Amino acid sequence: MRTVLKVNLIFFNLEIDVTRAINELRLLLRFDLIFLPLMAVSFCAAGYIIRQQLRTLAEEEVLENAHVMMQTARASRVYTTSQIAPLLDHEQSRVDRAVKSVHQMLDEHLPAALQKAIDHLPNAREKQGLQNVRQQIVESIRQEPRELPSAEFFPQCIPFYAATEAFNYFRSQYPDYAYKEAALNPMNLRDRTVEWEADIVNIFIKTPAKAEFFGHRETPEGTSLYYSAPIRVDNDSCLACHGTPGNAPPEMVKLYGTANGFGWKLHDVIGAQIVSVPANLPDRAAEAALTRTLWWLAIIFGVLFLLVNLAFYLFTHRFVMPPKPPSS
Repeated sequence: MRTVLKVNLIFFNLEIDVTRAINELRLLLRFDLIFLPLMAVSFCAAGYIIRQQLRTLAEEEVLENAHVMMQTARASRVYTTSQIAPLLDHEQSRVDRAVKSVHQMLDEHLPAALQKAIDHLPNAREKQGLQNVRQQIVESIRQEPRELPSAEFFPQCIPFYAATEAFNYFRSQYPDYAYKEAALNPMNLRDRTVEWEADIVNIFIKTPAKAEFFGHRETPEGTSLYYSAPIRVDNDSCLACHGTPGNAPPEMVKLYGTANGFGWKLHDVIGAQIVSVPANLPDRAAEAALTRTLWWLAIIFGVLFLLVNLAFYLFTHRFVMPPKPPSS
């Protein structure tokens, strides 16, 4: 009889344990029915906010890179204006002085030296002979063509050309970036503005205080992000070439003509530096960073879910569910 009672008590306790476990599981499932949607909403909200922030940061980084590139191009322009152009002018002046010195020697010093040598001869007959030779030498020198090749103009000394070419070398490593020094009235027609570039230049003309401008535009290849800054005539040296055709270097006028690139005035906005990149460039960087971030968020949320469930189970098991009756 005592054995039967013990067996019945064991089954009774087992039934209580099963009932208690089922009740704890139901309570945990009810909690998860609330907790899981909240976690899912939180995960989606965090993913959306992070995505927007990453896109903003990636775009700001691309614009900052464009700004650095533009400053580099501007430094190239200043370097060309302040060092390369004066150096070429100095070398051309040295050549001109050397040519003038040679002509003076042939036309004046050589005949004078020969005449001085003739005057020191004691024999009149020898003097006459050498006088004839001198005359022949002088006439021969005068008859020789004096025309030298005209001074050659090097477009490398033009700031626009130098900055554009320097950036073209840069593009070999960063092909997504494009750079143009766009002008309304350039001397080199490759720098002439197209319609959307002219709109940017006109914005800088109408608002002289504006130092930069950026935005998006649609292209056949997709949306493009651009960053621009004004180009002003801030140096009198610019007017030496772009003032009037009459004052410009003849060799430059011969190369580019007189139809374009003249009439600039000091302090006027004549163009804009424009760096363009595909808009999907910052998007690609943001999406790659977002993917990595979401994986980490998923791991963190998964661990958090397990920890919260464990804490909830321990709490309900100890404080919420009724205690197990003591066994007799």
